[in-house]
Amino acid sequence: MKRFCLRIFIVLASVVTFGGTASAWKLDQQWTKIINDGVTYYHFRLNFNDGPVHLYVLELDPSAGYGIRPVIAKDRIGELEQVDSLAKRFGAIAAINGGFFDTQGAHLPVGLIKIDYETIFEQFLPRPVLGIDAYGRVHFETFALRSFLRLSEYQSAIPINGYNRKRKEGDIIAYGRQFGDRTNTNPWGKEIILKRISPRVPQKSKENVLGEDYLIIGEGTGNTAIPEDGIVVSFHSNALKTIRNANIHIYPGAEAEIYTILPEGWERFPHLLGGGPMILKDGKVVLDYRTEKFSKSLNRPAARTAVGNTRGGKILLIVVDRGDKGYSVGATWEQLGIVGQDLLNLTNLMGFDGGGSSTMYIENRVVNRPSGGAPRAVANVLAVVPLSLGK
Repeated sequence: MKRFCLRIFIVLASVVTFGGTASAWKLDQQWTKIINDGVTYYHFRLNFNDGPVHLYVLELDPSAGYGIRPVIAKDRIGELEQVDSLAKRFGAIAAINGGFFDTQGAHLPVGLIKIDYETIFEQFLPRPVLGIDAYGRVHFETFALRSFLRLSEYQSAIPINGYNRKRKEGDIIAYGRQFGDRTNTNPWGKEIILKRISPRVPQKSKENVLGEDYLIIGEGTGNTAIPEDGIVVSFHSNALKTIRNANIHIYPGAEAEIYTILPEGWERFPHLLGGGPMILKDGKVVLDYRTEKFSKSLNRPAARTAVGNTRGGKILLIVVDRGDKGYSVGATWEQLGIVGQDLLNLTNLMGFDGGGSSTMYIENRVVNRPSGGAPRAVANVLAVVPLSLGK
């Protein structure tokens, strides 16, 4: 049974020093609504030095049966969809916008995406990643992804340059059905068709805990059809020369493995989503723009989206509005970190795409005020679903 609770109160200012600068905030008003057992929605009105800020928080308790998972727009890489439309189509009870994406060109994601144990986009910068395990718990780590193709009869591993994007000169790209029905490549190279022969879910008894074992069932030169139960690995002609010079022969009937190098234990997480920056780690503010290759100039008051967790394991989805000065002035990453520590009791917190993308959807409506006036079409979201759907 759903319950509703509304509380409004005013408290004194809390003053915190970060980086030698006082970051003062007051909790002006708070609204609380219980969405479902283990799912609670909070709307806070804060006062910062620069003006008011509206902060939206959805708190989840995985032990109560709800978790989050990434969902890509229209089930295709390179597509965009509004947060509310995507959430409704997927049947989510709530959602926030997810990782960064190219807004001008091919609308490709910027950062790692892994869904249901399948890597569908790359991450070659050392940036934060949200990991979601099979029990709905969230984990946070910063790393770059490296992927390889290995044939069973050779010791050498062949680096894969990317997933589900246009193949460039010298590239080796893996294509799944999230890219489309065909690879859309030119004939200047070679493509191998791989059929999955191992379970998608990691097997404890297998050395390859990713379960990404394949059988090569065909080959082509370009624009190859992508199988429903496998992938196509596309080699540009220059990459193919390097492989041949190494005396590696690829042919139908051979067994192959695709594996990725991840932090220890992360290979068993069904879902990964890249974002950034990392704001809190183990209860401390850890903003490091240089290592993560973010421009420090982006750390100005703005609409924000973030995900964090408490020491007790609760997951918090967070959106900050930015609009008229009299309504909400937005937040810097530092300010969000301070509020995350003091108001929300967070242990870890990482950012995701913000600005016009920052959107929170709950119970068939958008609850915040997106800075563009309406929900922006985005590349992916984090959807709140029963854990039976999130595994």
